[in-house]
Amino acid sequence: MITQAVAGDRLAQPAVEALPINENTITGWVAVHRQPLLIPDIMHSSWANRYYPLDRELTMRSELAVPLLNAAGRLEGVLNLESPQTGAFSEDDRILLQSLATQAVIAIQEVRLLDALQEVSRRLLTESPQNVFRRIVAIASERLDAATSALWLRHEDELVLAAVDRGYRVGDRIPLAHSLTGQALLQRRTLFCPDIQQDERFARPEQARIHGWRQALIAPLLTGEHEEAVGALSVYSSDDHFQPDDWALKVLTLLAHQAALAVRHAEHQRALRLAQEQQAIAETFAAVGDIAANLMHRLNNKIGIIPVRVDGMRDKAADVLLQHPYLARNLDAIAESAVEAMQIMSENLSYLRPIDLAPVNVAATVAEARQQVDWPEGVQLHVQGLASLPAVWAGRRRLALVFSNLWENAMAAMQKQGEIFVSGEQIGSWVQIRVRDNGPGIDPRLHERIFELNYSGASSRSGKLGFGLWWVKTLMARFGGRVWVESDGQHGATFILQLPLAKQ
Repeated sequence: MITQAVAGDRLAQPAVEALPINENTITGWVAVHRQPLLIPDIMHSSWANRYYPLDRELTMRSELAVPLLNAAGRLEGVLNLESPQTGAFSEDDRILLQSLATQAVIAIQEVRLLDALQEVSRRLLTESPQNVFRRIVAIASERLDAATSALWLRHEDELVLAAVDRGYRVGDRIPLAHSLTGQALLQRRTLFCPDIQQDERFARPEQARIHGWRQALIAPLLTGEHEEAVGALSVYSSDDHFQPDDWALKVLTLLAHQAALAVRHAEHQRALRLAQEQQAIAETFAAVGDIAANLMHRLNNKIGIIPVRVDGMRDKAADVLLQHPYLARNLDAIAESAVEAMQIMSENLSYLRPIDLAPVNVAATVAEARQQVDWPEGVQLHVQGLASLPAVWAGRRRLALVFSNLWENAMAAMQKQGEIFVSGEQIGSWVQIRVRDNGPGIDPRLHERIFELNYSGASSRSGKLGFGLWWVKTLMARFGGRVWVESDGQHGATFILQLPLAKQ
């Protein structure tokens, strides 16, 4: 125990050394037994050897001490009074001191909670959401004397464990609709369960039995004006006497609010990075578009004249060409190659020009892209759920290129033997399209690298411009959307495309 405050008359040398929590001192005895102690005369009792002076220059004869216990029964400290007079304190004084001790405990808890919230707020601005989540669960367990604290985030129809101090593993999933934690989200209110081992709604009863958990207190993570529930913060107690008093509800609610702020802050940061990325890409392609137009003009002047010169040679040397078929065939090949070269340059450089964004039908674009791909006999494409999707904001030809590049990448990874599945759904103001294959998958450590310009992994396949998946990511950014991959590295890969609704 560390002395935090001392007050009294004629104090010269207050004793403020740290005291162990044992029975060798009067305050230590109160801390160990968690009981108040009223001693009329320290010097004429068994307490004389346990007396620790309040001040080395003063002689005290009587003492009154009470433990500082929070609502959960945890010891916060000891509050004591000493007097140079014998019998200075009465039973009424004990009752009064216990009342003051209750107020002291409240003050201690409030200060500690305020310190914790200020710490979390600082972390929000400087650290990753995962670090903030880990600190929040640690604070929840500490402040509420819980056996375990866990923070869950909503992912479609499931809850995914984002942080925990013990008992679970990060990444564990439980159903949203059929779990006790999920009910806190769906009802958008704090729930208390007195016995999770017997409650059928608790998703992991075996965990509760293994770790001895009995009670659970769960608060939803609410964000935005409409209080959207994006997750839940739960604490589990092994103490049968744990009760969700006002203090526990206050602590858990405030910590859940901080966790919700971390979620929202992370979303804003992702949106900011996406906007910055889109702006950088737009500026880059504005410059590249000018270069492409100038390049096309100069190539037209140089290569476009070849067929004209060949026609002139045919007219002026018709007799020679009749006598030398080899020359005639070569002139024809030169003219044909020149025309094809111009067509290839025109088609590919057109993708570098500015995109005229417009409402695009996803199902029709997928059908168009399907016709552009050379499908091996061993690969099957399955399309579902696209016909009912609303129009998205994109460029039709470029979006078709995105699909064809993803399919060609999948075919290369599957060695032209397997299945590709395309499905879509509307999520809020976005249309989300999933392109899944049953190939070997992509190592999770490479999920970001495969979209880099200079990445050349064995399973990747370059697109029409030779830029591979970087081109897919770039086009999605130009549409105002994004793309990412999900794969465990063993059971295929799923590329997820997110496009804004045309009305947005």
